[in-house]
Amino acid sequence: MIKLKNTYEIKGMTCDGCVQTIKNKLELENDIIEANISLNESKIILISKKDYKSKDLDKITKNVGSYSFHNKNETNKKKKNKLLNYIKTYKPILLALFFVILLAFISSIEESFTYKKFFRLYMGYFFIIFSFLKLQNINQFAISFSKYDPISKKYFKFGVIYPFLELFLGILFILNFFGLFINILTIIIFIPQTIGIIIKLRNNEKISCACVGTSIEIPISNLTILENLIMCLMAIYMIAVSI
Repeated sequence: MIKLKNTYEIKGMTCDGCVQTIKNKLELENDIIEANISLNESKIILISKKDYKSKDLDKITKNVGSYSFHNKNETNKKKKNKLLNYIKTYKPILLALFFVILLAFISSIEESFTYKKFFRLYMGYFFIIFSFLKLQNINQFAISFSKYDPISKKYFKFGVIYPFLELFLGILFILNFFGLFINILTIIIFIPQTIGIIIKLRNNEKISCACVGTSIEIPISNLTILENLIMCLMAIYMIAVSI
């Protein structure tokens, strides 16, 4: 007979009576061999014939008190799976950002590295790479973009020209032309769409993010807000050091 030994934290115990109540209830189960409970440590060592999840123990004891069980290994596994699912979902954005950072770093270490140069090149490569993804289907991008961007929602043609605007900005950042103008324009185009995304997320609306075009479906998330805010902060920094 296979014996499994698992440790769980218990919340809701206040006295020895609670300990005995939980122990008696659990040991009535055919597959539970022994339940060793510590009131001081608020934990239980469960020896059983099958693997019990925390929710299974919650269900068994729900009629005898307000107790809840937590298994650290189970919690860590859930966190790991959640992280892996997040990476899988947003893999295209994460990969694009990785290459943006890599290209910006490689380009900025020539001669001498400065944050100003790195930020400028980061913004340039960001605009060029993401504009390429949008240019694959401009009209479909504009439709998707207008669902959360206030400017393109009011003026649809702005969504149509937006990928070309990003490409134009990317080239100017790489060439280091019209620094003040392109940084101000970056802030102007990112702030409205960031506000639009925040509103959509607060309303729990499930819509696709148009940042990587429409050939890949990715839901809008805080990651999109983060990348937009990083661009705005870099633009503000560039303006500040140029004044």
